[in-house]
Amino acid sequence: MSNYERTGHTVVRGYRSVLQTLPTLRPINIPPLTNMEATGCRLAMTGHSTLVIVSVYLPSPKRLLRRDLRALFALGDAVILFGDFNCKNIRWGCPSNNYNGIKLDELEDRLDFGIIAPSTSTCFPHVVTHRPSTIDIALTKGVALNFNSIETIHGLTSDHRPVILKMGPPDGGRPIPIRKITNWKRVSTALEKIDTPNLNSIPNDIASTDEIDLAIGALTNHVRTVVEESEREVPASSDRRKFPPDILELIRAKNAALRRASYPSQYRSRARALQREVKARVREFEMRVGATSWKIKPSHKAFWAVTKALKTEDIPYTPLKNLIIQWP
Repeated sequence: MSNYERTGHTVVRGYRSVLQTLPTLRPINIPPLTNMEATGCRLAMTGHSTLVIVSVYLPSPKRLLRRDLRALFALGDAVILFGDFNCKNIRWGCPSNNYNGIKLDELEDRLDFGIIAPSTSTCFPHVVTHRPSTIDIALTKGVALNFNSIETIHGLTSDHRPVILKMGPPDGGRPIPIRKITNWKRVSTALEKIDTPNLNSIPNDIASTDEIDLAIGALTNHVRTVVEESEREVPASSDRRKFPPDILELIRAKNAALRRASYPSQYRSRARALQREVKARVREFEMRVGATSWKIKPSHKAFWAVTKALKTEDIPYTPLKNLIIQWP
């Protein structure tokens, strides 16, 4: 096969990729690799750039090399590498780290790709003393598709379980998800106003259960109206995509430092410093663009204003602060 790179081996093992046969699916030639074995195809898509899908296998005795990954990621602008990488790292659910797992974790930031792994183990060794691990994973670079799920299929009894990766159309191919943000500071300010139609409809003297129900309904409608008027709709996209490049670079450095800080103790102070810097920069950015409604300190002015609007003088209200309980 012209697109089948086995690095000199003739025995077939280690990986399979199953793709639905499509008219837009074409095989591609794999460049020479040092340690990896791979086969790939190119998929033309509507609403997305051409997608390169490569099925890979890294034999366990061999080292993960940067040049092999660079050669595969250079096959296109949007690339998915999927298969048995034999890279063990506790970050994606393995019981321990190996050299290849630590190396892949370090290369994620340097080569700017993402790691997608199932939540359950994919490899179950026949040797009882060997623990299950997650070594069948996916690497993505330049892919604008929305990640839906990746799961291990446990219906088979093979030592390597099949893994299904599901990805959906990009955001431009479907309605943009919307979420609502509530400005609670505006809610608090609005609740301090007592001269409103809803509150004015409450009778001065409440003498029956019907009037109690009327007062409760009026107060509920008032609060609901205030909250709805203080809401705004925004795209439900990742906040990280809105950050400028310098903050994104700082976040990547912080994440890399946190991963290193789990074993060499000398990196922990650096990781904590980056955490503080990221928090400060993100807060500064959000305050500048007004992207987030800030939390407000508890205030009981609104509560007392609403209760005053009920215009009932016969019902005592217990103070919310400095409450003293006296036992008989």
